[in-house]
Amino acid sequence: MIVECWAETDVGKQRTTNEDCFYVDPEHELVLVLDGMGGHRAGEVASRLAMETIAPFYKRYSRFQNEKLDIFEDYDNSFTFQANLLRQAIFVANRVVLEKSLESEEFVGMGSTMTGMAIHDHTVSTINVGDSRIYLIRNGDIEQISKDHTLAEDQVERGVMSREEARDSQLRHILSSVIGVDPRIRIHMDELAVFPGDMFLLCTDGVTAVMTDKEILEEILKDKPGPETLERLIFTVNERGGPDNTTLAMTVFCEDSQQENGTAISWESHTKE
Repeated sequence: MIVECWAETDVGKQRTTNEDCFYVDPEHELVLVLDGMGGHRAGEVASRLAMETIAPFYKRYSRFQNEKLDIFEDYDNSFTFQANLLRQAIFVANRVVLEKSLESEEFVGMGSTMTGMAIHDHTVSTINVGDSRIYLIRNGDIEQISKDHTLAEDQVERGVMSREEARDSQLRHILSSVIGVDPRIRIHMDELAVFPGDMFLLCTDGVTAVMTDKEILEEILKDKPGPETLERLIFTVNERGGPDNTTLAMTVFCEDSQQENGTAISWESHTKE
C-alpha cells in the first residue's frame, strides 16, 4: 500500500495566536495533532513542548521493538509495542509539561490535548488524551475511534447523561484528562488493521465544535482526498465563525498496483502551516 498524508493548521477568525500544532514523520510512520490551552501563549508552549517530547521519544525507541527495554511504567500486553511506546511517550510528556508549568506563574494550568497514530505491519495504533479526535472513514462511513476526555463524556459513561444531551451540554467543553495538568492522566488507545481505501482524520476541537460528523464526512467525500479536502474543512469552519484554531491531518491508504504481495508501505506527506 501507499500512504499519503496531508496536514494543515489555521489560526481561525477569533484567535490571535495558534496554540495547535501537528507532527508528520514518514520515516517513523507517525502522525500527531495537539491543541494547547492556557493564557498568555502558555497553550502554545504546552502543545509544542508535548510534541517535542513525544515525537523524539517515539523515534528514539521505536527501532528496539524486539529488545527488552526498561522504559515502560506500565506495559499493556493487549496492545502492540508501538501503542505502548506512544503511551509511555505521553507519560513522559505529561511530566515535562507539568514541571514546566511550575516554573512560572504565566504557565500555571497550561496543558495540551493530543491525538496520534502510528502505522506498522498494516496496523494503525491510535491514541488520544483530551478532546482532539481521530476518525476512520471506511466504505463511505465515518466512525470516531478516539474517546473524548470531557466531563460530558464521563457523565454519559456513568449513565447520568444521554449521548444527545452530552452534545448540547456545556460540560463537553470541560476536559477531564489533558497532558501537563495532573500527575495522573487518562489515555485512550485502540488498534485496527487497515485496508486500501481507509482514511484517518485527526483534528482538534476547532473542527468538531462547529461541524457534525456527518458534515465532516460530506466534505471529505466531495472529491478525491487531498490537500484541498483540508482546505474545504478549514473554510467551512471559518465560515461558521472560526472560533478556535483548527488543525487537521488526513492519512489515506491507497492500493499500489506495482507492489508485489502488498507487504510494503511507502509514504508521501504534504504539510502546510
